[in-house]
Amino acid sequence: MSDIKDALTRIHDWFQENHPAKIASLASGLSPLEIDNVLSTLSFKVSKEVREIYEWSNGYPMDGCVEDDWIFYPMFLLSLDSAVSEAQTWVEEHEEIALMYKYAGKPVLPVCMSDVEFLAVVATDDEQTTSPVVHISEIAEISLRYSNLTAMMLTIAESYETGGLFIGRNGYIEKDEKNYAAAYRKYNSGITDLAIERFLKIFPEDSSWQTVHLLYDDLNMIDSYQIEIPPSSLKSQVVTTLLYVLQDEKYDSGFSVVLVLEQLRAVDALIQVLQHPNKWVRSRSAFALGKIKAFEAVDFVSQLLEDPDPVVQEAVQEALDMFKNHR
Repeated sequence: MSDIKDALTRIHDWFQENHPAKIASLASGLSPLEIDNVLSTLSFKVSKEVREIYEWSNGYPMDGCVEDDWIFYPMFLLSLDSAVSEAQTWVEEHEEIALMYKYAGKPVLPVCMSDVEFLAVVATDDEQTTSPVVHISEIAEISLRYSNLTAMMLTIAESYETGGLFIGRNGYIEKDEKNYAAAYRKYNSGITDLAIERFLKIFPEDSSWQTVHLLYDDLNMIDSYQIEIPPSSLKSQVVTTLLYVLQDEKYDSGFSVVLVLEQLRAVDALIQVLQHPNKWVRSRSAFALGKIKAFEAVDFVSQLLEDPDPVVQEAVQEALDMFKNHR
């Protein structure tokens, strides 16, 4: 049995034992031939995980599920027909809309839905085993959510089993942040590289502040689960790119760049940026070094106590106070 089918079985068994009514209306799975027939209408390929989840269950039509039946926090599984129909709508919309429903230039297939929000899998170049799962908000903002569909289902399965997810008194799914985060970290440890890879892929084509903000949002979500960003060649590439951006006088969003450098804990880069001509970049760099407890930078930050701008002086003092409080 594959990991995703094992996770789906665990989810089903948990509900069968604890809340059987919530899965009573869950549809049976499709045959491989039925899945092939529906997916053949797509203009792109999807991972093998998608086939496996629909062999397990065909979910619910887009307008055929009530919140009482949701089991994939915080959404329900879309039927394959509904998923493909929605994806085709996104692809066939006029160019501006179609571009919004893409991740790193690739179309996506929604698999779970809640009101007007979706979780979707990213198209693959071939029928590879896995691909990232992204969240699509009601205003079509796309952000990374799980390393892949298997990681999502394993996270959900373990969360139910450990109390990270549970059914509250109102009958709806609720979350215990600590236990859910533990399961998330266990199965999504490689998600940082996915976020960085997306940035490195799209930034050469779109070097706007929005692209930097996409990386910020992804890293912020990852940080909320306390997933560390280890040193890697990918991280070094991003840091080098961001430092180059800060040297470009035409780029007016240096503050956002510094926020990402802070998330990456790029201490050497932040020290370098302390000399930036923009006061907001200098001040945030000093503050960031204090926030991430970069004690090796204390002397460099202290030198800015004599900065001519009071905004920078204030940030430096806050950073030095954070250094003192952390010792």
